Amino acid sequence: MPENHSSSDSRSNPGAGALTDAGRGAVAALLRVVEMYDPCVAHRSALRAAVAHLVGVELELRAEERVIAVAAAALSDIDLPLATDADAVRDVGRVVLAATLTDRVPGLAMVALAIRHQLEFWNGAGEPQQMEGTSIPMASRIVHAADELIGSPAPGYVPSWDPARRRVQMLSGVQLDPAVVRATLAIDTSTIETPLIPSAVVLDLLETTLPEERAVTSVAAAADIANAIASAASVGDMATLFCDVARRTVDAAEVSMIPLTAASLAAKPAGMATVEPFPFSGDRLHTLADFSYISELRAGVPLHRGGDADGLAALGVGSEVNVPIVVDDETWGVLSAARRIDQPAFDDHDVSILRHIATETASALTNTERWAEIEKMALRDQLTGLANRHVLYAVLDEIFRRDPVDRQDCAVIMCDVDGLKIVNDGLGHEAGDRLLIDAAASLRSAIRDPERSTICRIGGDEFCVVIDGGALLTAHEVSDTIERLFARSGGPNETRSISCGIAFASADVPTRSDLLRAADENQYQTKRARRAARGEPIADAVRHDGDRRAIRD
Repeated sequence: MPENHSSSDSRSNPGAGALTDAGRGAVAALLRVVEMYDPCVAHRSALRAAVAHLVGVELELRAEERVIAVAAAALSDIDLPLATDADAVRDVGRVVLAATLTDRVPGLAMVALAIRHQLEFWNGAGEPQQMEGTSIPMASRIVHAADELIGSPAPGYVPSWDPARRRVQMLSGVQLDPAVVRATLAIDTSTIETPLIPSAVVLDLLETTLPEERAVTSVAAAADIANAIASAASVGDMATLFCDVARRTVDAAEVSMIPLTAASLAAKPAGMATVEPFPFSGDRLHTLADFSYISELRAGVPLHRGGDADGLAALGVGSEVNVPIVVDDETWGVLSAARRIDQPAFDDHDVSILRHIATETASALTNTERWAEIEKMALRDQLTGLANRHVLYAVLDEIFRRDPVDRQDCAVIMCDVDGLKIVNDGLGHEAGDRLLIDAAASLRSAIRDPERSTICRIGGDEFCVVIDGGALLTAHEVSDTIERLFARSGGPNETRSISCGIAFASADVPTRSDLLRAADENQYQTKRARRAARGEPIADAVRHDGDRRAIRD
């Protein structure tokens, strides 16, 4: 019989396992973000979640505990869209960042806790808190073992199980819980298949932990809502998708999502779902008169109306349910569902489902706003506020999708701050940071046409400017201005310089990598010439810049 650690885990993790349907949908949606950022990473995450599920079954954990391990295994790489190095090894910094991001999503606190402590060692030598033995959350122990078993398989493939099993066995009692190791070695890995759609695989795994008495319609709604969150491009798109989920789930003829503002109530509701329209669906307007009961909705009270007494029959409506959508303790709006006169009236079960969907809608609206903040962070360098390399690559990819004749007036200016390492070593990283911030300001000030220019910090002392049009006339002037402004940005006794190199996206430059290499080479020649003119050694510069160009290749 496998060892049962449920009691100790419950004591160390109060409320463990309370993952709602909204939380399940959020897990799948967040993994969908990773899936779009890097399918290979999402593939690994889904394999890790599958192992965590099987290990939890082998340990005979309660479903509520098992689902936390599955979710934590799926989201352990959620930090990668923010990582400077996409190939970064999982260390305590990455793990804490992933946990922090997960913890920002309502309902995922226990999942975040499991992620945070996945690098704790059974012998107490791990991080970040040197927990030991059974004081480590069970879900964290399972995620650690699953990660060691999965490793980094090639895209589209499952791991080489035999070497992976030997690695897990070697870590037993040192890094890994011996009981979890035994369970990990006992699972049937032949049942683990290559995930085609990782987020869908994880959602299926989460649903297997639902109590049998849970209504099937609620499960279907959770799955549909997860897909809505993942596929919606805006809050308006998400509202439309949620309305369609609600319409299908309760067999409504019309579902609307109406923000509770005077302006929105006087107009046709956003998110109108008219897949199966009935007479008034294309013309009906919601006005303030329709919401004479608005005070009740603002108080969070659902309202079920029906029959002639409510004046609905004249509109062709036999039954209507209005459920408040409460975001951060404020009634954001109303989820309104209606059935025709020839349909049966909504019952208490329908109202319960609509309340459930309204709750998940509120959670998704909150998460959408918060994820927008995270996405903004993911595309910005935190020190300078400039765009990062992900933006650079996206801009260049768009340019290189054009015909060569249409991109020949585009250029890249590669810029490298001279002497940053000397400043960091001699004056400290705070002084080095000030140097980089001043460099960013010089680049911003030098740009002649902000509408057609993108400025990025792509790592360390490297910056890049993309001029998308007009570059043949302006690129050299912009480059000279950058060097001049940065030279003047220091104090009276401070010598500063930045080396710039220009490359144009002409027809003989076939790819973005070729363009970046050309600009990098020209920047290097500028740096070398400047150092030679000052009589400085260039051997270190040759080695350093050669390594960087090799990385860019």
